[in-house]
Amino acid sequence: MRAWWLPLALIPRLLLAATAQMPEGGRPVAPLKGRVLCGPLPDGWRLEADEHFVRPPPLGSKAERAIDVAVASDLEACAHATEKLTLVAMGPWPELDPAGVFFFPDEARMELRGRHLAGVQIIWEANGKTSQEQCLDPAAVGDIEHCVVPLERNLVAETGFRWLPAGARQGPDVTTYGGNGQPVDPSGFVLKPSRIVISQLLAPAAAVDMSQGSGKIPLLHPRAVAGADCGLARCEIADGAVLVRGVPAPATNLSVQLRLAPRVYIQRGDKQETTVTATLPLVHCPLTLVTGAPLRNADDAKVGLRIDQRCLGGAQVRWTVGAEPAEVVKAVRVGDADLVLLRVGRLVGDKVTITAARDDTVGGIIGSITSKTEPAPRPHATVELPGRGRIDFIPTNRDAVLTVTGAAERSKLVPLSVEGVYGVRAEQGKYLVRGTQNLGGLVSLRFGYRVEGIPAELAGTNLAVLTETIQRPVREASVPASLTKGAEPIAEFICADKKGEPQSLPPGKPTRISFDSRDTCRVVIHQERLKPEDGMQEVVLDVDVTRAEGGKRPEASLSERMVLRPGGETRLFFLKGAAEQFDRIVVRLSHVVDETRYVLSPVARQAPPSAQWSVTVEGGWARLYVTVAVPAGLYRMNEPAGQLTLNFGVLGRLTSLDKNGKEGLLGLETGLMGVGLIPQRAAAGTDPFPRTLAAVMGVGVRVNLGGGAAVGVHLWGAYEFRDSYEYAPDPKVKDVTKFATRWSLIFGPSISIGNVGTNL
Repeated sequence: MRAWWLPLALIPRLLLAATAQMPEGGRPVAPLKGRVLCGPLPDGWRLEADEHFVRPPPLGSKAERAIDVAVASDLEACAHATEKLTLVAMGPWPELDPAGVFFFPDEARMELRGRHLAGVQIIWEANGKTSQEQCLDPAAVGDIEHCVVPLERNLVAETGFRWLPAGARQGPDVTTYGGNGQPVDPSGFVLKPSRIVISQLLAPAAAVDMSQGSGKIPLLHPRAVAGADCGLARCEIADGAVLVRGVPAPATNLSVQLRLAPRVYIQRGDKQETTVTATLPLVHCPLTLVTGAPLRNADDAKVGLRIDQRCLGGAQVRWTVGAEPAEVVKAVRVGDADLVLLRVGRLVGDKVTITAARDDTVGGIIGSITSKTEPAPRPHATVELPGRGRIDFIPTNRDAVLTVTGAAERSKLVPLSVEGVYGVRAEQGKYLVRGTQNLGGLVSLRFGYRVEGIPAELAGTNLAVLTETIQRPVREASVPASLTKGAEPIAEFICADKKGEPQSLPPGKPTRISFDSRDTCRVVIHQERLKPEDGMQEVVLDVDVTRAEGGKRPEASLSERMVLRPGGETRLFFLKGAAEQFDRIVVRLSHVVDETRYVLSPVARQAPPSAQWSVTVEGGWARLYVTVAVPAGLYRMNEPAGQLTLNFGVLGRLTSLDKNGKEGLLGLETGLMGVGLIPQRAAAGTDPFPRTLAAVMGVGVRVNLGGGAAVGVHLWGAYEFRDSYEYAPDPKVKDVTKFATRWSLIFGPSISIGNVGTNL
């Protein structure tokens, strides 16, 4: 390594040095001439009596490793000293064995031998930057330590190294002192390996290209070679390679012996040798890759090459990739050259060598090329149902849009069909994928790797096949289908009309049917009308029948969950339980909201399609019925007037009905009523009004509460079945009395229970 600060270090120290470093346990050091060090110093450091020398901390001391000390011209000037000197205590001074320094550039390591090696720093410069490593854990064998220092890869054999003690600093303002207390010349830190051991000198599958009349053999470590011998040919070392000239015409191979430079050895098993002998094929025709660098770790990789026609001479060609034979997929003549497409299989190395050789008795290599391989891109695919968003499976009953990304620049990935599993086709600039019908299981999508800008004769060729890293299910896609739309709806609600003919009732619109048609109603589900692309449909059929007054008929309720299959048989559900006029039938058919079955839109988030029918059984225009009434607090309006506290009886009521069977508020009423069951005095000084049975007739306003109960207000004319009742019309005149008439007018509220009657 070039020590850029070395010239500066050789300048006489006329100025104050910024840093002085010395090994722990070493002798006292006088870092400055004619100057004194101003104390006191921290524990472990010690100034000698004349203040010019400083003694570093002893071995194993825990003293500070770096301190700043004031310096002055004499002791009296220390009180005003402003200049500083940094003192650094390094580790023990190492003793390196010059014969024990081994450099292994191909293995990126250096071996050291000596004493006090822990923390020794190894410094080198490569690729425009300075790097360093240190000996961390030396192994002791007796009094000698051995240490392996890792280095940067791809260092050349002529790399320069320096060493520094543990904890030492480096720079133009640093002076280093040895264990004897004397400054060390910077050249003493240059580290020269006693032995450089390389593993390879020639590239794998190296060949000599003689197509231009002379050849060149590249060397991995050019400075490691001192000379070359090529037998009958002429060889010389120049420009980091072996230049070959004068090869005899019939020769197909070249034997080369390389002599290594001093201190350089090549590793051959357990031995280290000083010469390298190799027999290299002679290549007389260049090959050119026209499809770019081949992919590694990809299936069915292919490469396209260009070879001049003059090189073939009509001979049969045997192609090899590395040591394996390669299949010729396609060969096309373009002008004075041939384009050859080779199937090279699955490549795993960083480089690949492709060789063309004569396949006849003459033999010999026609051409060879070594190329770097590129890592295969990772395809990222999305499958989407139009209008429904992304899905994580391959549908078998409808097409899905397949999109793929992940291709490098000037390349693209094309989805490929897998026979018997799924098919891919291009339509309007999109790729559509569809699984094989009735197939289930998991599959990884496959893509063809294509490169743009290659010769037109090879365009559209899949240069490799890439497989997606994930597996996707192959199954049917179920999309919620509309149940009632279209000319042939999937579900119908059918009842007979007044003529007995079946009619399909419209969903979502209240409908009325005749009382006689109530037993003809049924729900029809046409599985045969389902489209295959809709897939299986999971639905729930709910039927409820409600009485006119609001109570449900439990015997008529129905709830059934079912799975509908395209092409299945028609399913028929007859309704039951609609027994009376104005019964209301509600039929609901809805999809089960199940994202594991259905492909639902991630944008709309609306509920799947559903359908509902509402049907009312027609009835009469009026209702005549009997109910039990308990009027509370009836008031007798004519003389003798008064409150009739407790009353009980049976009423008959005639009232109108609306089209839904709901009673009108006003109705005509008649019946028998026990009144005044708790007697009250009609007037002061008279006997209590007697209990009596009365025949009543009049009108009443009634509001249903549900369950047969109702509240109402009544105005009745009544005839009382009782004995004569005498009362005083004027409380002040006690001797004047009258007999109460049996006819009376009664008004008041009531609670009624029950509803037994008929519709008219």
